[in-house]
Amino acid sequence: MDLFSIYFSRNLKVIIAERKGKLPVRIMATALRNLESLGYTFSTKLIDVLCTWERDRFISWFERLMDELRQVKGINLKETLVYPKFPKRKMNIQESKFYLNALMHCWRQQSQEQEQRILLQNKLRLRVIHLGSEADFHQVGMDLLAAKSALTPVAREQLIWFATKYEGWAIFEPEAGQIPVRENAAVYCAALLKAGRASVEQFQRHLRTATDILRLAVACSDGDVSLKEDTRFHSFTRSERRIMLALLEGASDPLEDLFRYKVRWQRLAERLHPGEYRHRYPGAVAALDQLRGGERPFSFHGRVERAFEQKDNQLIVETLAERPEEMVGQLDRMLRSGVPVQQVIGKMEAVEDKIPTRLLLRVLAHFDSRTEFQVRRSFFPKGNTANLYVSTQPLPPLNVEDVHAVISAVEHTLLKRFAVLPPLGNVYIDERLQEFSVPSGKRRASESLRALSRVSWISLPTGDTVRFFLSWREGLGGDERVEHLDTDLSGVLYDEDWRYMDQTPRTPLQSNEYVAANSGLMVIAPDGAAKYMDLHLPSVSKLGARYIVIMVNASRDNAVKDLPECYAGWMMRQGPQSDEMFEPSTVQERIDLTADSRKCIPAIIDVQERRILWCDLGLKRPSKAHHPVGDNKAELALIARAMTELKRPDLYTLFMLHAKARGTLVETLGMANLVFTAELESNRVAEVAEYLTEGPPVERTVVTPLEQEYITKQFL
Repeated sequence: MDLFSIYFSRNLKVIIAERKGKLPVRIMATALRNLESLGYTFSTKLIDVLCTWERDRFISWFERLMDELRQVKGINLKETLVYPKFPKRKMNIQESKFYLNALMHCWRQQSQEQEQRILLQNKLRLRVIHLGSEADFHQVGMDLLAAKSALTPVAREQLIWFATKYEGWAIFEPEAGQIPVRENAAVYCAALLKAGRASVEQFQRHLRTATDILRLAVACSDGDVSLKEDTRFHSFTRSERRIMLALLEGASDPLEDLFRYKVRWQRLAERLHPGEYRHRYPGAVAALDQLRGGERPFSFHGRVERAFEQKDNQLIVETLAERPEEMVGQLDRMLRSGVPVQQVIGKMEAVEDKIPTRLLLRVLAHFDSRTEFQVRRSFFPKGNTANLYVSTQPLPPLNVEDVHAVISAVEHTLLKRFAVLPPLGNVYIDERLQEFSVPSGKRRASESLRALSRVSWISLPTGDTVRFFLSWREGLGGDERVEHLDTDLSGVLYDEDWRYMDQTPRTPLQSNEYVAANSGLMVIAPDGAAKYMDLHLPSVSKLGARYIVIMVNASRDNAVKDLPECYAGWMMRQGPQSDEMFEPSTVQERIDLTADSRKCIPAIIDVQERRILWCDLGLKRPSKAHHPVGDNKAELALIARAMTELKRPDLYTLFMLHAKARGTLVETLGMANLVFTAELESNRVAEVAEYLTEGPPVERTVVTPLEQEYITKQFL
């Protein structure tokens, strides 16, 4: 990892300087033609600088660039490039001049007022690689620090590089509040601590609680800073132990946090050897002593429960307001307990700046369906998909006016928050985005261009036979190297009432009652392999099945998470086991799998509605439910049904609020500067929009549900 790979992967920019050479026209034109075949091109400023380079230097640099693109797109370049043997084979001089003239003509046709993300070349939309600068690259690191959600593993490594290897940050010290997410603060401080550049004064700006200090120790031990999984702590140096104990000494009222993670803190204390520093850090040592054998303090949640027991409305809202995020989660309970809605809203508005946008959107999604009778309720505690909770006990009804008052207050807060952001211009929003969930901030194993939020419905393409496939490449991707992976791919059929009907064969055999086929076993995959399952939807429907739950069973735990590349997808075929070409990397309807378990549900097919629900749901252990379950088939039905009924914040609501706050809604694609589409491929939408545009070309941005990082950064 270095400046080149970070800047290019995050911003599609490079930092280069002019030289005194002259690049042959044929070399530049052929390189650009190869880039075009991948959907990219250079900006005019970058072309001008590169034209001053020597041939050999450019070819070496361009090979590095293409290697970065191969990693970003996850494809075999030799099968995609127009000139795969470049620079040995290249355009002739006439073709080169014609191509460059046509490209410059396209640039002249478009507005150059600002850096463009897209160049329209005939019917192609090419992503533009720009010439960058040191100041702009410095801002990339600042954006990582200021991220509003926990960084992905790749982004964390990039932040560590900035903290420890970037010369521009040699004397840089973030101010208090400059790192809003505590997990990211722990990663940043751990990088400095390992590099021997720790300062208690600096760390205290970002690590204020005992839990923050625990995250620091976890990050130093290369563990899960979200604290979702246990970590085996490393042996710390004396300087590292002194820093952690000094931070704990300075933390205010650490006992509640210590007892919240009691077992982990006890294991960490064994590594810190606090007894050696009893006189230097007496407060920290006393707190750890009480953790081992003292009385548990009265916690925040204990105070909340006591306030509800006493039915003291003022005490309830004042206590919960100490932690605004907890308060949002208790809104429904406060109203059910008789707290006046205006008192609830007034206190929420007083702390609204401390409530993340995602939580406010969840409030909208919850209360939007609150007046409807719900037979069952399903939720994942703290996003932990290994434990699905299902309750058949409906919530007591709320006053309709109270529900509408909460919705109105939350919408007002979001509109006020979005209104201060830069204007969007004319905005077109696809109504089908109501079926796509808002990005959840889930920590992914890779920076993928094809990630989709769980509980998103996608319409199936036209056709009767759907091929669902799993494609992967083995090697080192996550925490461990994966080799010789064996997987089973099958579908479990349920009727409209979720009664079990059948399971598709896992071998290359066809079912007798309906038309389905499986590719069978494919095990060793150093360069990539795939397994697929064909399902003839009319015959499945005739059987009486409504839902097909796709199941993936791997040969070991965390297999999917540790693979360098693993995605699932679907395409329509003429029939099961047809002779049509099958190349998974070219399919647009493909999405990365990130489930961290042996068994997972990548998707559920609704045969009747001809749509597919993206789940990416790991099944580590049986779900916990307030509902008796007979066997595994019924248990699977309970989980799958819960996924189809989950109410999550949707992209349509998010984009509509932004449009109302800082844009103008338009009814046609041709009038829009910003298009939010439910299509997974932006080029299709862009072509239609260009066709409908009247007058001069419009600079237009098309956003699909797959652009998770862009949506998070710009709209969440």
